[in-house]
Parts: sequence; structure tokens; C-alpha cells
Amino acid sequence: MAEASRGAEPADVGLANERTALAWQRTALSLVGGSAIVARLSWSELGLVALVPVFVTVVLALWVFLESNFRYAHDAGTRSRGRSRGGRAPLFLTLCVVALAGTELLALS
Repeated sequence: MAEASRGAEPADVGLANERTALAWQRTALSLVGGSAIVARLSWSELGLVALVPVFVTVVLALWVFLESNFRYAHDAGTRSRGRSRGGRAPLFLTLCVVALAGTELLALS
């Protein structure tokens, strides 16, 4: 009887879910900070064009921030998400980084 109860324990009782959510949030905030720095450095060369990636990055980072909260709530036990996660958050973060790199390359040329 004791052997059967051993298999019923939860698989993960640690804080991995919290660490993952915080890592996504930290990544989104870092991206916003990086976009502000790129805009500041390229402002003299590009003018208002340098602000376009900042606005796009802020919107997408906000979405990633909210998505991390939804993932946390889902994985923490509410299971409120009916759809799969897909790869949208990493895709949007990658697009933001590419847009920032393109802005800086445009300012350097």
C-alpha cells in the first residue's frame, strides 16, 4: 500500500514555474530598456524613425509580459488556457531584437 502512494506525488513541487515566469518578465523589461538605449544612440542620425522600434518593442514586450502571467497561472494549477502555447512569445522577442539591430545598423550607415 505504501508503494502505491509514492507514485501519486506531484512531479514538481519546486519553484520552476515562478522562475520561468520571472525570466520571461525580465526578458521583456530588458528588451524595452535596450530599445530605449538604441533609440537614444540613433536619435541624432534617424530622428523620429528611431522611435518606431521603441513603440513596437514596448507593445510586444507588454504582450510577452502578460503572456508570462497567463502561462504562470495555467501551469500553477488553474489550467485556464484552452489552446497550446505555440512559439509566439519567442518569435515576437526575436523580431524585436532584429528590428533593434536593423535600426542601429541604419543609424551607423
